[in-house]
Amino acid sequence: MNETSDAADLPAPLVRAEDALDSLLARYEARIQQHRRAAAPDTERHDQLIAERQELLTDKSLLSGLTDEQLVQVTAIYETRNDALDSSQPDAQ
Repeated sequence: MNETSDAADLPAPLVRAEDALDSLLARYEARIQQHRRAAAPDTERHDQLIAERQELLTDKSLLSGLTDEQLVQVTAIYETRNDALDSSQPDAQ
């Protein structure tokens, strides 16, 4: 079974939550990579980003156990965090 047919078998709120969370995880990964490449990395912020990414990975493993109502709520949270990252400056230059 491919990823497209797998997604079609999932409830819509779960797919939206996973998509929002995957987008957020990608942004965290990009920021972590920026810190690794920085001339003078802020190790405290780097460690914080890694911890936050790990929390998101834990969240991802729990999504399938949530009700549709809970999925809608967490999706809104992830989308808000994505929007906040869109409007914020990068952590490392």
